Amino acid sequence: MSLKEYLRGRRLVTDGAMGTYYEKKYGDAVTFPEQENLLHPERIQDIHLEYLHAGARLLRTNTFATNPVFFPDRSQRLEGLRKGYAIAESAVQKFREETGCEEDIFIAADFGPIGELEEQSTSEVLDDYRQMCDVFLDCGASVFVFESQRDDKYVKQLAEYVKERCTDAFVLVQFTFDKSGYTRAGLSVRRINESMAAADADAIDAFGYNCGVEAGHLLQLLQAQPLFCHKFLSALPNAGYPLTLRGRTIYTENEQYFVKKSVEIAAQGVDIIGGCCGTTPGYIRDLVQALEGVERGDKRVVSLPPRVDVATTLFTPSDAQTSNTFLDKLMSGGKPVIVELDPPFNGDITKVLSGAEKLAKAGADLLTLSDSPMARARMDAGALAAKMIREVGIPVMPHVACRDRNIIGLRGMLMGDHMNDIRQLLIVTGDPVARDARGTISGVFDMNSIRLMEYVGHMNEELYADDPLHFGGALNYHGANPDAIIRRMEKKIEAGCEYFLTQPIYSDEDVARIAYIREALKGRAKICCGIMPLVSYKNAMFLHNEMAGINIPEEILTKYDPDMSREAAQAVAVEISLELARKLSDIADAYYFMTPFNRASLICEIIAGL
Repeated sequence: MSLKEYLRGRRLVTDGAMGTYYEKKYGDAVTFPEQENLLHPERIQDIHLEYLHAGARLLRTNTFATNPVFFPDRSQRLEGLRKGYAIAESAVQKFREETGCEEDIFIAADFGPIGELEEQSTSEVLDDYRQMCDVFLDCGASVFVFESQRDDKYVKQLAEYVKERCTDAFVLVQFTFDKSGYTRAGLSVRRINESMAAADADAIDAFGYNCGVEAGHLLQLLQAQPLFCHKFLSALPNAGYPLTLRGRTIYTENEQYFVKKSVEIAAQGVDIIGGCCGTTPGYIRDLVQALEGVERGDKRVVSLPPRVDVATTLFTPSDAQTSNTFLDKLMSGGKPVIVELDPPFNGDITKVLSGAEKLAKAGADLLTLSDSPMARARMDAGALAAKMIREVGIPVMPHVACRDRNIIGLRGMLMGDHMNDIRQLLIVTGDPVARDARGTISGVFDMNSIRLMEYVGHMNEELYADDPLHFGGALNYHGANPDAIIRRMEKKIEAGCEYFLTQPIYSDEDVARIAYIREALKGRAKICCGIMPLVSYKNAMFLHNEMAGINIPEEILTKYDPDMSREAAQAVAVEISLELARKLSDIADAYYFMTPFNRASLICEIIAGL
């Protein structure tokens, strides 16, 4: 009997957790339980058998983290998938021999969150996962579970691929939400329900929720939002919330509560139910017994509402509900001037605020504030930007680095920025913490810049469709392979990036590199060319010799002298900056001036000469 036929007549109970139960049962310090497919397959088989004896009739292969991120060696990764499926098959066979059971038992080829390496393109990620699907299909798999997903970026295409190769395959996609009802990519329960309703009915057979929350909170999430299709529905909550003790993750023993709430979940029209992190065979055994005679109930299905998307293409003035003068000028062919200032290391904002006032009067279109560059703590860029907007009246774009905040902190900060009338963001991964500070200062990096751009895009669709946050990215054009740089830019553009601010440009070779990149983008995003004036001989030599990726030509360095006055050096800085601006005039969509030591008057003089 196929799984689809099975579900038309009855509810299916899955196994519980593999990873947390393995740690509890064996206590071995393995990085990934998936390694045990090759090292201790008998242990994995024993856990599968325990879940079968408990009453589970869907086993997920022990392959949750077997992906290119955690298992970069391709041969080892694919062998781990083959072995994982074979272990599950052997467990089912042994169970039938031990018990004489003739019931339908299903084995699901299991995938965890789709892992992508930062340098990979979308097509490369899909190619990796298609190869992984091929391994399972060659093993005879007909049930595929993509669980703990943060978004639907890849799963629809992978589901379609599986169905192309095996028309009778059954594909289940499960998403992980926090207690507030959002995935780690910022998608709400309602948004996921809508997305799954719009997905090709022949590609994704079932969808649902796993991990993230315990049974009581998952019940609330299910009850709060209706469904928009009659696809099969799954629910696999955690056994409460974990506590980390002496390096081990411990879940409360709460089988009675878990089972009670899971029965209520089942009555919401859930077709596939089981357990995730913290659950054990005991949980599944009690759940199977408690579900006897419990009806599935009717799904709360309503009509799919009209879809309103925030445009992911370039901004046009008509897109905005509120005035956005910088983007208006940038996208209509003007050459806006962006000026970067640095927030102070202390609480004194006198100089930076005075500089902002001077630059606004000089005609700067947008100020931008760095977010603790070089991993050295400065005043919060968003808070300072909000004050500048209020007191100076000029648009301000804070940088947002992924280094210092987890997803919770980033989301809260972004909502606060929007409340404070900030509409432009420069999203960067962020400089790593210095080696000598590791152990005392932690880099968070829950996301990289591309993931955060996707997250902001989802927030726009969920919260700010009428007045979205717009964002740009950093362009470090110095890499050895310009085509690799372009591929990364294209991923940012796919994520909604509208413009790029470059590293400082000094040489003719730099100008040529920017021109090459700009031509390759074919107008899909704007290039804001970076110019950093050199204010002294010492400043020029420091940047040339100490800052990786910055190469100042000899003809520029020779214009500075160790004994020249400040006024003379500033005059040279203005001259060089204006000459660079002229060289860039045909390829720059905007000029982006980095203000050395917050010397705003220097940038005002350059702006006057443009």
